Amino acid sequence: MRSYLFLESRSDLDSPDVPAALALAGQLRGEGHPVAVFLVQNAVTMVGRTAALDALHEAGVQVWADDHSLAVRGLPEPAGEVRLGGAPDMVRLLMAPDVVPVWH
Repeated sequence: MRSYLFLESRSDLDSPDVPAALALAGQLRGEGHPVAVFLVQNAVTMVGRTAALDALHEAGVQVWADDHSLAVRGLPEPAGEVRLGGAPDMVRLLMAPDVVPVWH
């Protein structure tokens, strides 16, 4: 079965299509696919303020926040269900067998 890795680089405040991309991640998870969302760049600003991320986690989607993106924006490490990760984690997820990357 294919798994999906969404690499989200924009926040919902940057682009109106971010909620649709997150909804697609949830839809794929609902169809039984393993799904992870890795937040980088401005997307990390959604941690703790966007209910869509909580909904994804509740649906079984792994949600990650890039440690470097958080640090350069002066944001704290995520609390709760968002995992803190870096480039090695992203590469590991990308290199998993049958993963389909979706960069948004």
